[in-house]
Amino acid sequence: MTDYFSIAEVKKRGPERHIGPGYNFAGPGTEFRARMKGSDFYENMMKKAGRKPVGTKPYNKPKDNLDKCGVEHDRVYARKDATAAQIKQADRVFQKCAQEVDYEKDGIPTKLRSLAARAGFEGKIAIESLGLVRKGSFASGGDKHSTLGKKLHSFASMGKKFVRGGRRRKGIRLY
Repeated sequence: MTDYFSIAEVKKRGPERHIGPGYNFAGPGTEFRARMKGSDFYENMMKKAGRKPVGTKPYNKPKDNLDKCGVEHDRVYARKDATAAQIKQADRVFQKCAQEVDYEKDGIPTKLRSLAARAGFEGKIAIESLGLVRKGSFASGGDKHSTLGKKLHSFASMGKKFVRGGRRRKGIRLY
């Protein structure tokens, strides 16, 4: 089993893309597990991997109310055993939390980020529902394949069985 926090593993993962400058959680690719080990742990891990830490110190605390919405969401996304339904529920909980961001209290830029994040999740949920990407995409858990991927895999498997069966029975080559 590989060490999730090894430099080689960290380098394999994509970049953190948070929804605004200084955000520690809200946005895809968050190194949630490392952040939960502490701000210094996260910062040192990133530097050793040749990556720039993303967000604001302390890296294990949310920047504002919108970033706070991302903490529990990311906790679910980091779980390898999270089901597709749990991941979708985490998306919905984030959307509801983000909807409560108040532009008077949190500022207009934060409210605009909230709107963009909510729209992004609607798009993600829609393409998952269509089967174009796996349910629970972008998370450690969820389905292993999309509906489309499952159908293509099933179709490919049927073709292999047909070709193998044809060769075995009468020595007929089908290609």
